[in-house]
Amino acid sequence: MNERVKRQGCVLQATAISGRLQGLLGEITIAQTYQNAESVNIEAVFTFPVPVEAVLLGVDIRIDDRALQGRVLPKRQAEDAYEEAVSGGDSAILLQEAGRGLYTINVGNLLPGQTAKLTYRYALLSVWNGDMLRLQLPTTIAPRYGDPGRAGLQPHQIPPVDLAAENRFSLELELGGSLRQATVESPSHRISVEVGADVLRVRLAGERGLMDRDFILNIRGSAEARAAFGLCAPDRDGWVALASFQPELSSHADAGGRDCVLIADCSGSMAGDSIAQTREALLAIFDRLQAADRFNLIAFGSQPRAFFSGLHPADDRSLAQARVLAARLDADLGGTEIGAALQLAYQQRQGQPLDILLMTDGEAWNVEELVGEAQRSGCRVFTVGVGAAVAEGLVRGLAEATGGACEFVHPNEDMAARIVRHFERIRAPRAEAAMTWPVEPTRRLPEQIERVFSGDTLHLLAWLPTKPEGPATLNLTLSDGRCLPQIVTLEPWPVAETADTLPRLAAARRIARLSAEDATALAVEYQLVTPHTHFLMVDVRAESEKAKDLPELRTVPHMLAAGWGGVGSVMAAPCMASMEAGPDEYLDIPAFSRRGPLPPPPAPMAEPAPITRLNSQVSGRDKAIFDPSQYPTGSPLMFVGWLQANAARLADPKQPLPTLDELAHAGLPDDLLAQLRELIAQGEAEDAVVVALLHAFLRNKREYWLPRNASRNVRSRFQKQVSATLAAAVEPLVKTWCATG
Repeated sequence: MNERVKRQGCVLQATAISGRLQGLLGEITIAQTYQNAESVNIEAVFTFPVPVEAVLLGVDIRIDDRALQGRVLPKRQAEDAYEEAVSGGDSAILLQEAGRGLYTINVGNLLPGQTAKLTYRYALLSVWNGDMLRLQLPTTIAPRYGDPGRAGLQPHQIPPVDLAAENRFSLELELGGSLRQATVESPSHRISVEVGADVLRVRLAGERGLMDRDFILNIRGSAEARAAFGLCAPDRDGWVALASFQPELSSHADAGGRDCVLIADCSGSMAGDSIAQTREALLAIFDRLQAADRFNLIAFGSQPRAFFSGLHPADDRSLAQARVLAARLDADLGGTEIGAALQLAYQQRQGQPLDILLMTDGEAWNVEELVGEAQRSGCRVFTVGVGAAVAEGLVRGLAEATGGACEFVHPNEDMAARIVRHFERIRAPRAEAAMTWPVEPTRRLPEQIERVFSGDTLHLLAWLPTKPEGPATLNLTLSDGRCLPQIVTLEPWPVAETADTLPRLAAARRIARLSAEDATALAVEYQLVTPHTHFLMVDVRAESEKAKDLPELRTVPHMLAAGWGGVGSVMAAPCMASMEAGPDEYLDIPAFSRRGPLPPPPAPMAEPAPITRLNSQVSGRDKAIFDPSQYPTGSPLMFVGWLQANAARLADPKQPLPTLDELAHAGLPDDLLAQLRELIAQGEAEDAVVVALLHAFLRNKREYWLPRNASRNVRSRFQKQVSATLAAAVEPLVKTWCATG
């Protein structure tokens, strides 16, 4: 089958979200049901979002009526085992992290009529911003600018958008502990709220909601609910402790001026609600600037544009000009080239610290690249994520990597109020912080406390050699010399059955700071799905029940995000939640059909190079033409080029395999060909030798792209045609050749 995906109906039948929040700790469960209503064997693939801070705790699997178990394994081991199972006709499920806040589930060999129910459990550690805790549960992935390969996505992981899709979800949340007295509202969905004896229950007002926007629950708590707290739990041969504070610092801002660059995303994806909010935000910012400040305004789409030649004093004339320019901004500048805009902002720095305020929906793929550049810039980046389905990974990542902060604003929320709060963070004097634990830690996170903002929760972790006895103290020293100590008692984890949650949350925060080898070992030890590890389940079927053919790929499409590209404004009808919320028919209409024209297609991708890495785009590959002159003679690269040009042939089990004579012109060196022909002379079948060659090459050169069904067909033939003796003879020959380049 061609690698281009067939999308013949949605195999995702239902999604149910449930969870419980106990203070700042939350556990969320997502249940997804997949059904194969077709007459062919399929592989269902769904790339879906979760909160960036979520830590996956477990996956429960039921295929039809059978409960199955899986395990987290090193990435390479899990991928090989999954492909072997699928090629051999068995059931298999692979769950992998596809980027910040993104996961891909592969349900392999789902037979006609079969149903698979997958239930994910993840933990969250939330934060207070002032008196508000914001729970944001994403449900869709808006179209993003650029090459998904730069985010590490393989072709089958790229999430498609289908304007005809109407994915729906149910939701039920419980708020316990100090949150049961909280006031709740949702700017995104109509909800019903039930006040129980010990919990507050939140449900969707209708039976199911559309998965075209993030579900947002704003929780306002009392001073008691926001009080500092500490927890500890046993962890291997020691203990791990969490201390959470909400420091209240002086509201007095530094008298000196600040340098600030404002960046407004004016790309096509911002059309409609998002650009309107951005204009509103800029006007609010201009009202907050002081005469001693210097600023510039940058608008960007495909190219950035600075409105002043450099930083300008925030005098009346400059601010008047800026207000006129901001009022004219529109989402008409093309693609989302955030990197170019940030680089232009970094260049504005003139001797003293520079703060950057970026307003965007974050819809770009090259997240890790952008975050790394921001971290090296020496500037603080404060971000505002605007829209109904913000790409949280980029918006949060830029802020956290640079010592800034982030805010998220739904179209039905007050943008100006959030901006004022952001500016209070920027202008606030910096406080030095130091933490004292009751036992000297063997490790702590963060190693140094670099950012403290008044009213924002600060989470601190420590690994202790013994059980802690006594308080933990956060010492804050302000710029005027005052010291503000904050003390908390470390309480034992309250529920023995879930006592491993805190150690796993802590281990997940360590992984990004470790080498690949150490990160893999730690993730396997704590059973965490990370960039280095995957979750795998294999169900070995009886011979009579094995799939007879390779599965056909089916990707589950997403709904178009509400308000994306100016389509279907979320603000067109009120949807602020209330305690007695009733039905809202407007919200039962897919976003694309509410108003306005369809959005323009995404920006075209660049043509792939002759040799394409595994994570590159798919388009045009089945038409590749092999030109030996492009590659060094007899090189592995030359052979990769031949494989990609012949991918369609290799993917078709009905097509004959190439002969060694054919492969002699595909880049195989003469000495390797001679050794392979010697194996045939000793009695091995030529087809089996060729399969062994292809299989060994794909194992040793997996960084290069080949359609999944091509590599899977090779693997399937290898299992059926190649003896262990032949495999052992061919593998070292190919490995030696691959090592040459």
